[in-house]
Amino acid sequence: MNGFSPARLRIATVFLAGFALLAPVRGQEGFAGKATGGDGGATVTVRTAEEFSERVKAPEILVVVVEGNLAIGTVSVASNKTILGASRAATLTGNLLLGPAASNVIVKNLNFTNPMGKNGKGGGDGVTIRGAKLVWVTQCTFFDCGDGCVDVTEGADWVTVSWCKFYFSRQPEHRFTMIAAGRDKDRKKKEVKNKLHITLHHNWWADRCESRMPSATKARLHMYNNYFTCEGNSYCSNARDKTELLSEHNYYEGVRNPLYTEDGAMLKTAGNIFEKCTGMMEKKNEDVFDPPYKYSPDKAGKVPGIVRAGAGVR
Repeated sequence: MNGFSPARLRIATVFLAGFALLAPVRGQEGFAGKATGGDGGATVTVRTAEEFSERVKAPEILVVVVEGNLAIGTVSVASNKTILGASRAATLTGNLLLGPAASNVIVKNLNFTNPMGKNGKGGGDGVTIRGAKLVWVTQCTFFDCGDGCVDVTEGADWVTVSWCKFYFSRQPEHRFTMIAAGRDKDRKKKEVKNKLHITLHHNWWADRCESRMPSATKARLHMYNNYFTCEGNSYCSNARDKTELLSEHNYYEGVRNPLYTEDGAMLKTAGNIFEKCTGMMEKKNEDVFDPPYKYSPDKAGKVPGIVRAGAGVR
């Protein structure tokens, strides 16, 4: 006997699995690059919706590990949390809400769904980032969300969404994936100088995504190495009202209206591939922001293989 009991072996296995999940696929790039989440806090495992709600609302720094499929309704998240799935099966059914009081949150390796009923009503967002700051969502899979999959609005800032997969299987309508909307005035109608800063990289918009990939207003949006295969869609990436969009080395395959601007938005593109696409696919070199962080984009021609192999829960 070596004194290593089955119980200790299980603890060690969970610890090592958690450690692996905390490691990013390839660098923590983007506007949320400084997010630490629950790093330095205790690690807790939750197996019920009640446990999940209690832990993510707690004031202390925590890594919250999700086991199983939890029907959470709508749960608000407090600051300094890492929320991650223990396995590929880990799923949150409902809405994870990051409000204006939340900052420094990492969400990783989880499935999200919040479906409509059979009558085409109900459901909602998978993740709502409504005013929260410094948020990194990565290695997640979003499917059949009744409203948006990830909506970033109402003064949210310093956000990265990376290595995520979006698709719809049964939802008949409202197959919209992401609003990225900053604002130029606060609730007291005072001017706000800073727009939403958001990075989207190595994400995969797949089967039956209809539109908003994303739809951006009043944002500084950096998109690189994203992959689009949602044949039969309406439009993909659209920049509107006061948005600055830097779009680099993305791969659009067989989709309609892959990339365009309107209402005075500005666009700078480099290396995008539009394979068998139709409609609006703009190429521009306008004066947009320079990213304040280091990043290493892949060549667009390699994006389908890289993203298919790496996006979504692991």
